Amino acid sequence: MDDAASLERAVAGADAVFHLAAVTSAVDPAAYRRVNVEGTARLLDAVAGSAPAARFVFCSSQAAAGPSRDGRPATEADRPAPITAYGASKLAAEQLVSGADGRHVIVRPPAVYGPRDVDILAAFRLARRGLAVRIGPPGQRLAIVHVRDLVSGLLLAATVDHARGIYFVSGGTARWDELVGGIGAAVGRRVRIVAAPPFVPRIAAALSRAAARLTRSKPLLTHDRVRDLVQPDWSCDDMRARRDLGYQPAIALADGLRETAAWYREQGWL
Repeated sequence: MDDAASLERAVAGADAVFHLAAVTSAVDPAAYRRVNVEGTARLLDAVAGSAPAARFVFCSSQAAAGPSRDGRPATEADRPAPITAYGASKLAAEQLVSGADGRHVIVRPPAVYGPRDVDILAAFRLARRGLAVRIGPPGQRLAIVHVRDLVSGLLLAATVDHARGIYFVSGGTARWDELVGGIGAAVGRRVRIVAAPPFVPRIAAALSRAAARLTRSKPLLTHDRVRDLVQPDWSCDDMRARRDLGYQPAIALADGLRETAAWYREQGWL
């Protein structure tokens, strides 16, 4: 996103611009700001110069809002309280989008899964061996959305005339045990859950970060990611998207997990 002229050519004459590019896991925390915040600013400048009438649809993250509080799902009206550098960078990018001229909509998905996703792949591989490692507390709640449902929400954000502001787009909420059980069913194994002592994920994150530095790759686990994983509740309420945009998730969790497992097998990943 450093080439302003290329960005201007890419968006010239567009009716809608979808901004999905982001760093989600990094060894250097500065990368979050450089890509997620400064990159968003450059793209907004390009749209203002080459497609001022376009609707700007920004794919943010529930991480920008932070975990849900007070035992209820997070809503768009809650004051954002990100707990990681990634979440803070997405919130800063949201603020740039909200303050820009022109038409814009912000979509906040929770955890996204589906074919081609690599972040949840490790959980499928462990489940195939009959294992799941619990890092968070018992009863942990997680909102999750299949990638096709997210795409549906993004398209609605771009095409519904009165779309404006921020929208959570979710596929529903499950307890961690339910999610793990669904992954086990998708790979044909009954999963045994092992609770990790608190020091284990911290050590794993340090090792993952060191390996990523050596290989110049994306770290699978970071200290920020561990901070996310130990939160008791990542549920969110997408009623505003359902009411304003007509959004309706179409993929049941069990079906989406089976499809994801099948795609992993086809690619030789599982």
